[in-house]
Amino acid sequence: MKLEYHVLWFDDQEQAIRPFVDRVQSIITRLGFEPKIDLRIITADIENPLASIPSVQDVDLVLMDWKLGGTHDGAVIARRLRQSYRDTDIVFYSSESSAKLRQLIFEQGIDGVFCANRTGLSDRAGGIVNAQLRRVLDLNHMRGIVMAATSDLDLAMIDILHVLQRILHPGDGAAGFAANIAERVSRSLSKKADEVAGFGRKGRLDKLLREPAFGSSLRLEILLEEMAKLADRIGEPHLVERLGQYKDDVIGPRNDFAHRKAQIVNGKLVLEGREAPLDQEAMKALRLRLLDHSDNLRSLFSLLGEIAEATCAVELKDDIAAIDNLVAEAVEAVTSEGA
Repeated sequence: MKLEYHVLWFDDQEQAIRPFVDRVQSIITRLGFEPKIDLRIITADIENPLASIPSVQDVDLVLMDWKLGGTHDGAVIARRLRQSYRDTDIVFYSSESSAKLRQLIFEQGIDGVFCANRTGLSDRAGGIVNAQLRRVLDLNHMRGIVMAATSDLDLAMIDILHVLQRILHPGDGAAGFAANIAERVSRSLSKKADEVAGFGRKGRLDKLLREPAFGSSLRLEILLEEMAKLADRIGEPHLVERLGQYKDDVIGPRNDFAHRKAQIVNGKLVLEGREAPLDQEAMKALRLRLLDHSDNLRSLFSLLGEIAEATCAVELKDDIAAIDNLVAEAVEAVTSEGA
C-alpha cells in the first residue's frame, strides 16, 4: 500500500504559488495521506521543463500553469507530458478564464485535462484528489492496505529485536535472550493449546475456524519489555508509550480485516461482530494511525542509532538505517492498489 499522494507541479513563480501548494498539502493530509509535492519552477533559463520527471506510476496528479518562464508554454508542455502520462489527471490553470484555457488545450489536441482559473485552483485540485481517493477508501482496497502495511511493520519489529539483542545481550548473552523468547513462545503456545482444546471440548467450531494467527502480539510484548530496559537512556519516553498502543491501533484492526466478514447492518457496512461502521472517516482514522506508528518506529530507530553509537556499537547504525528504510517503504507501499 502507499499512504503517499504524489503531485507533479509546474509554475514559474514560487512565492506566488506557495499558498496554493500549502492548501493542496492540507487537503491531502486531512484525507489521511502524506502529500509529496514535486514543485518544478520553470524559468526562462530552463532548457527542458520535462527533464528528469518521475515515472508515471509515481505521479497521481499533475498541475500545470499556462504562462511559464521565458517562452515556455504550459499547454505545449502538457501535450508533451500527456504522451507519457496517458491516464494521469492533469489540471491546467492560469489567471485567464476556464473557457480560454479549454480553447488552448483543444488547440493542442489533448484529452482528459481539467481547466481552472488560478483563484479556484486549490478547490479544483482538492475535488480531483477526493474523487481519486474514493477508490482507496473502498473496503476491499482497505483490506490490502492494512494487511500490507502491518506485515511490513511486523518485519521491522523483528529487525529491531535483532538490534536490541546486540545492544542489550551481546556475545554470549544472545543465547540467554533466545532462550527467554523460546520459553515465552512455548508458554504462549501451551496456553493457546489449552484454549483451543477447550474450544474442541465445547464444540466451538466457530472459534476454532476463526482463530487469528498468533505472533504479532507476543512479538510486541517482548519488544516493549526490551525497550523498557533502555528507559534510562531514552530521552523521549512517549515514543515507547506510543508503541504500547500498537496492539489496539494496528494489530487489532489488521486481524479484524483478515478474519471478520463484512456485512450490511441497518444500511451501514460493518465487520461481523463489530458495531462501528466502515465509513470514510473510519478508514481515514485508520490510515492516520498507520502513518503515526510508522513515524513512531522511525523515531525509535533513530534513538537506537544514537545509543549504538554511544556504546561503540557503530556497526549497528547501518542495520538501523536499513530498518528505517523498510518502514519508509511500508508507508510508500500503502495505496498502490488504489492509485
